[in-house]
Amino acid sequence: MIIDSHVHLVTQGMMKAASKRLEKLAPGLVKKMVKKGSGVINQTFIEFLRKHGVQELAKLWIAELDANKVDRALFLPISGAGHDDLGEFTKLHPSRFSAYLLPDDPTKKKFIREMEKRAKTGRFVGIKLYPSINGVGIADERAFPLYEAAGALNIPILIHFGVTHAPLADYRLTNPLDLMLPSKRFPETNFIIAHFGAGFFREVLLMGFHASNIYVDTSGTNNWRLFMPRIMELKDIFKRAIEVYTAERILFGTDTILNGKTGYRGHILAEQEKAMDDQALAPEARALIMGGNAKRLFRLEG
Repeated sequence: MIIDSHVHLVTQGMMKAASKRLEKLAPGLVKKMVKKGSGVINQTFIEFLRKHGVQELAKLWIAELDANKVDRALFLPISGAGHDDLGEFTKLHPSRFSAYLLPDDPTKKKFIREMEKRAKTGRFVGIKLYPSINGVGIADERAFPLYEAAGALNIPILIHFGVTHAPLADYRLTNPLDLMLPSKRFPETNFIIAHFGAGFFREVLLMGFHASNIYVDTSGTNNWRLFMPRIMELKDIFKRAIEVYTAERILFGTDTILNGKTGYRGHILAEQEKAMDDQALAPEARALIMGGNAKRLFRLEG
């Protein structure tokens, strides 16, 4: 079984909400991004989303997952305003699609109420936090009620630390070491560090010390390695992560976005499978990383 625990659904509504929020923070930036044509907010992607509603996107995703022999995927929105679209999307194929919730502000009690409501559907199984964009550090006590509520519902929290392509981000909030206090205060809450820490790999390994409720995902190109003092091969990243976290606390992901130009990131799937082949990882351990851990952690049926 292959479960991709980290892919993105982007809809026209999400794009509009994200652009509106960004324009409010930095007037004129969205127009500059569209004109430049780089990043997620570009004219080609905008035109693609205009032609593809939620049902059309679901058909594309099913075709891509089937072509790459991926059994299930967990989808992240790019805006908290996208939860309704995600609800409709996951309802179309509940055995193949599951979703994360993304709060624009993790300190608001309103989001906890929404989490509790949407968790009852069985289709929203995780929370995504992006401290460098939210502007709220992971160790900020104002977010502690959310961690407690997530633990009570047995909903894991995925966190993007490290480098980001986001047009506006506060890198002072990107260090995974901020997670140490919450992980100790809320031992019943499971936390996942995305992208091997996206540049903070040393810190991610340190977090593996006495922190059994912290997991790591493998998602993305992991090109953050190119900007480190010493470039590590992906097989060595996997080796060290497995040595510290064991195969029981690592989740496979590709960070795929369907945008009309590129499909499912099968090359990343192949690259990560090769990284495990190179170290002769036991089949049982490999099965945990590629899907078993996600199935258990997110309580997925099937």
